[in-house]
Amino acid sequence: MHKEYGSYIIAVLATIVRYYDYALFGLSASVIAKTFMPGVADSDQMLLFFAVFSLAVIARPLGSVVYGKIGDKAGRITSMKLSTIIAAISTGAIALIPSFASWGIFSVILLTLCRMMFLMSLAGEIDAIKIFVAEKIGKKRRNFAIGIVTFSSQLGVILASFMYHIAISIENLGALWRLNFVLGGLLGCVVIMFRGYLKESQAFLNSQSKINPEVNSSIIGLIIENRLKFFLSMMANGMLGGGYHFLIIFLGTFAASVAGVITKSQAASSNVTLIALYAIGAIISGYLADKITAAKQILFALSLTIVCTIIMEFWITQGVFSFSLHKVLVFLVPFYSVPCIVKLQSLFPTGIRMRMYSLSHSIGSMIFSSTTPFICMLIWRHTGMFSMVLGYFLLQLSMLFFALVYIGKMKYSNFFET
Repeated sequence: MHKEYGSYIIAVLATIVRYYDYALFGLSASVIAKTFMPGVADSDQMLLFFAVFSLAVIARPLGSVVYGKIGDKAGRITSMKLSTIIAAISTGAIALIPSFASWGIFSVILLTLCRMMFLMSLAGEIDAIKIFVAEKIGKKRRNFAIGIVTFSSQLGVILASFMYHIAISIENLGALWRLNFVLGGLLGCVVIMFRGYLKESQAFLNSQSKINPEVNSSIIGLIIENRLKFFLSMMANGMLGGGYHFLIIFLGTFAASVAGVITKSQAASSNVTLIALYAIGAIISGYLADKITAAKQILFALSLTIVCTIIMEFWITQGVFSFSLHKVLVFLVPFYSVPCIVKLQSLFPTGIRMRMYSLSHSIGSMIFSSTTPFICMLIWRHTGMFSMVLGYFLLQLSMLFFALVYIGKMKYSNFFET
């Protein structure tokens, strides 16, 4: 039993470190933009940064293919071990890249390549951790376990936010932000040391003991065979990630640095509060989803989110940005996202779950999630209307709603229970 708890603790620690690395890049948008995209207006710097942010995500599906195959054949833990090494190296390397003033466009290329390497590894680690925990914990506490993983991911985001604000508060040390990425690389090395204590889930071991021709199937063949479920998982994962990027990574920075409807200090002070609300909501969501009908919780929370977004959009047209409504929207996200993760994983058998879930997640992220800030900036540039930016988020919510309703009406085997 102690070994079982040890596996969960290590998975949680790994999630904290990886989301520290992941969030630090987005939270450091303004300082990275000034370092690698100088000489233009702040709004253009942010546009260029989010272009790099969006471009780098094309590497994530490749990571899903490579690490997904490893995860389905050699094990979830093997996938996590290899991806952790790559993540630690690519995160630490960002701290060493010379500025645009020193190396010109070559520095931007190196920055993009490091981010691409990291996102490749992210597919092999974060998706593997979620699948590993969901398979290992059992039916009665599966949503709660994913809630804990989601909670720990936000601890990593809070740590990244805290370290970033320390770095920018010391104006005399303009390159202090680089030490945050050094810390990410070092923390990754610590996680590598603990990977040997992880043990595979019984569900995966049982799957390995059976003759399963799907394990050796090509990725294209698997997608074709599972095309409807793959497409719906891709849509839902992309929209879930898009909501997170919009509400936590993008909206506050945009409202302060670009739209100018709030001050930068207001945006910075509310950032940790938003992340904490999301983290607390994840635990409550997971607990409730195991006690009541998860599908009803998802649809209720998503419907309420759509209503709140419409209200915020109306207030924005009146020149009012509501911090309270922003907090409510963030708190609601895990109430539909946490049980949705379990639902999407259950679409695929154990022997192909890593490839199908991770690849659908990665492609959804590439198309909808990581591109959200960039698309919102384009909408702002061409319309100059904050309400139109919120309209794009509302469109994503609507697409997510219909995808989940369709999944709920499908007749399929729940592969967590077979």
